[in-house]
Amino acid sequence: MESTNVTPVPRQAGTNKNRNLIIGVVIVVLACCCLVTGIGGYYMYQGYVQAQQAMEEFQNFEIPEFPTAIPFDQTDPNSESNPIPGFDFSGDVPAGGLADDETRLSAWFSVQIIGAISGCNTPTVAGTTISVLQQPNADGVWLEEWNVNCGDGTSKPFRLTFTPVNGVINVNVELP
Repeated sequence: MESTNVTPVPRQAGTNKNRNLIIGVVIVVLACCCLVTGIGGYYMYQGYVQAQQAMEEFQNFEIPEFPTAIPFDQTDPNSESNPIPGFDFSGDVPAGGLADDETRLSAWFSVQIIGAISGCNTPTVAGTTISVLQQPNADGVWLEEWNVNCGDGTSKPFRLTFTPVNGVINVNVELP
């Protein structure tokens, strides 16, 4: 019988160090991944909570009702208190202000529409006055007040903003 002598191979001292270093790096990487996942999860949860709140607010949103009747409501049986507005399409415009005739005509149609909404049902050119509230600023924007004759013995002031944009003057009529 033969005998084999097996001699143990001595371990190298550096391999144990490398193994411990690799295990340490893996633990640090796993800890960082867990930390990043936790932080990301927290912010995702916060977004989820905010989205839920927004959905609840949207579902509970109610459209407000108008406090008065619509001026053009033809189904209202009481036509005396809700007359159909009369618009002036004659082409006459109130005199005054800083705008040219074409811009004043456009503004006059806008004033008539806003007037009908706000109870000035038959605005007329006669007796309507225009006064400049603010001269044009650096952008060319100016303000005027049109005191409109409502045609029933009353008048209403309307504030208009004239804004030049690319060679055209836009007119904005504020609700009184």
